[in-house]
Amino acid sequence: MTQKKYRYALIGCGFFAQNHLHAWSQNPDVELIATCDVDFEKAKLAAANFGGKAYASAEELFANEDLDFVDIATTPPTHKYMVELAAKHGVAAICQKPLAWDMADAKSMVKEMSDKGLPFMVHENFRFQTPMRKIKEIIDSGAIGRPFFGRISFRTAHDVYSAQSWLVESERMIIVDVAVHLFDLARYFIGEPNTIFTSAHRVNPIIKGEDSATILMDMPDASCIVDASYETRSDHSTYPQTFVIIEGTKGAITLSADYHLQVVSGTSVTNEVVVIPDHGWTSQPWNGIQDSVVNVNKHWIECLKTGRTPETSGEDTLKLLDITLGAYESAESGQVFNVGSLLK
Repeated sequence: MTQKKYRYALIGCGFFAQNHLHAWSQNPDVELIATCDVDFEKAKLAAANFGGKAYASAEELFANEDLDFVDIATTPPTHKYMVELAAKHGVAAICQKPLAWDMADAKSMVKEMSDKGLPFMVHENFRFQTPMRKIKEIIDSGAIGRPFFGRISFRTAHDVYSAQSWLVESERMIIVDVAVHLFDLARYFIGEPNTIFTSAHRVNPIIKGEDSATILMDMPDASCIVDASYETRSDHSTYPQTFVIIEGTKGAITLSADYHLQVVSGTSVTNEVVVIPDHGWTSQPWNGIQDSVVNVNKHWIECLKTGRTPETSGEDTLKLLDITLGAYESAESGQVFNVGSLLK
């Protein structure tokens, strides 16, 4: 028997949503029923290219379509309304990060979905990149022993403002745009932090928020440095790659430019270039992140099929948001932030 496909709609058809559409189009378990955007031309174009009916109103979409889930790829200020609208109509949801700008909104979203017993996942895609999954496998194998130090970096001078103009006006910028992903990787590789301390700066005068930030995360028996910059020049562009160093009691893992991966385990040293799968529609330099969207979508569908809780569930994301908002509190106060204090 042919398994019934999951009927879904995409809300938000802008810049990054194109990756969502392409990734879903190659997933055999889903069917695109509708697209939606306040800019109706974007919704119509997405529907013309990928199928489904176009809507300019999310309210009208939910009122007229029978959906198994909705993929929310709108800007952060709209997330609360869209998630709670999905909950009202009994529709499961996967939502782009950051889930919210403040903890109260995030808690409200998680509660609304939980009260209805609806699956809810946040699209934190860095941990689903092929090199990051490989690093996690190596750590879990015990090859480098117990991790006690990490450094996770995202440093570039790529013009991110042309495609995402909202970053220019946002008073909170690179921490909530990029470092949030790096915090999630630190948790994924090493564990939950007890405290964090932030140093953040605005380098580019055209923006309102911070475009350079360094955060020290103190974990039980380990520490990790997270650093992100949109003003770092180098001999060639590595955008949008993330660099990782994980040191353990038996060895170390280093993911450097252009996906070069070195693993030191005891007296053994291996080097390789991690190959990013080609999906036909992916292209450099975006292929690493584009591939991760395919992996996120597969994970979401697997969770729907099995009833598993997603790795980046709404509940788990509250912990990540606590760290992210705490990073700003630390930067503003010049003090250490005690992780978990915003969850109380």
